[in-house]
Amino acid sequence: MLKEWEVRFRRGILREIKSAGIEFTRENIELIVQESGFQSRAKKVPTFDNCPYLMMNQPCHPEIQDLNCFLCPCPNYESDRLEGGCKVDSKRGKFTFHESLPAGKVWDCSDCNVSHSSKEVKEYLRANFEEIKLEYDKL
Repeated sequence: MLKEWEVRFRRGILREIKSAGIEFTRENIELIVQESGFQSRAKKVPTFDNCPYLMMNQPCHPEIQDLNCFLCPCPNYESDRLEGGCKVDSKRGKFTFHESLPAGKVWDCSDCNVSHSSKEVKEYLRANFEEIKLEYDKL
């Protein structure tokens, strides 16, 4: 279920970039990052994927000055595991336990801000350019 949301989210944000007339090129990485920034998205797509933070125009990570939504589904989150997890073992994450959860626990990274700044998104786009471009071109 989480993996499906990640795929849907990525496609949605790539559609936004395409709708804005931004070609997915290395030269446009700065524009892509601007378009996927929280402030830009809160104005243009406040109801995207029912994100409560966009709807309220209140960032999910207020401590990050240049909050970027491109990596909202963190590439370090282990969504293939029922209970989740962190591929980089962030010290800001923790398991949350509750009997109603399918595995009895789920990895909670809400206190982590890895991959949410514009700088980190730029680095990710450069490192994963070909893979993401293929996704973009399929839309």
